[in-house]
Formats: sequence, structure tokens, C-alpha cells
Amino acid sequence: MSILKVYAVVLLVMLSGCSFKQDKPPANLQFSKIERVRKTVLYDLYFSSDVNILGPYKSLVGVRLICALGDDQDFSTGHRMKWFIKGSVSQDRSGTDLDFVSRITFSESDVNGSSERDLTAVELRELLEKKTEIPCRFLADATMMDTYYSNTMYVPVESIVRAVD
Repeated sequence: MSILKVYAVVLLVMLSGCSFKQDKPPANLQFSKIERVRKTVLYDLYFSSDVNILGPYKSLVGVRLICALGDDQDFSTGHRMKWFIKGSVSQDRSGTDLDFVSRITFSESDVNGSSERDLTAVELRELLEKKTEIPCRFLADATMMDTYYSNTMYVPVESIVRAVD
């Protein structure tokens, strides 16, 4: 193998370990409403953004909305909150290209974060009884890119309780 080929292979290996910064600014999200999906444990949380948070990505791996139900507000990748809201995000077809919906669940993770379970309505009300709002952030993962984080959106507890009841 020629020396040029060796250098090319080494360069490719080095570049494959790199990740690049997202080139879009952190989105400002605005809560709209939350609705229960029939009589299930699922809810649709509607919100809007000042930028299109779903595109354009070259190779989108996953998008999600994460909200902190407890005092832990560490949204970093790899960290697992004890009590949280999570859900996938898609465009709200009934709105504009800046309107989105997240199909969410209210969850609790076990001690080591390896599994989770849905919270009951009673447990959720207990967690929220002394709060007026909860923080949420949109996260997007794309191949060879750092995780994209929106700015924090605050969801009124009153809207959550109304949807759960």
C-alpha cells in the first residue's frame, strides 16, 4: 500500500470520530396546549417555534421533547432524570411549518435509569402540586453532529392537570 493511501485511511479514521456543531441558533419554543389521546397514558403537547426545528438535517437520527417533572433539570445527553416527560416530535399538520406536536408520556425511571414506568394521575399531581410550570427542551440528534438543544420552554402545570383530569 502506498504512503498516500495510508495517510488517506488514517485521515478518514480521524474524521470519523469528529462531530460538528449545529449551525442553527437555539429555537425559542412557545407552549400551545396539551390534550389526552383517547383514554390512554399518551398526551399530545402542542407548541410552536421561531425556527424549523425538524430541518434541515442531513442525517437525522432522533428528535424528542424532554420535560423535567422533578427538581433535576439536567437535559444533557446521557443523563436520565428520575421524573420526566418525554415524547417524539413531529410537525403539526393542522398548523404552519413552525407548529409541532409531541406525543408524550409522564414517566419515572428506576434508580440506575435502565427502565421506566408511566406515572399515575395521583403521582403526577403530587409531583406538580407545588409547581406553576415545568421546563421542557427540544433535542435533535443527527449523524456526525452535536446534539441540538432548543432554549427552555415552560409548560403551565394548570394545563397539564386539566388534561390529566
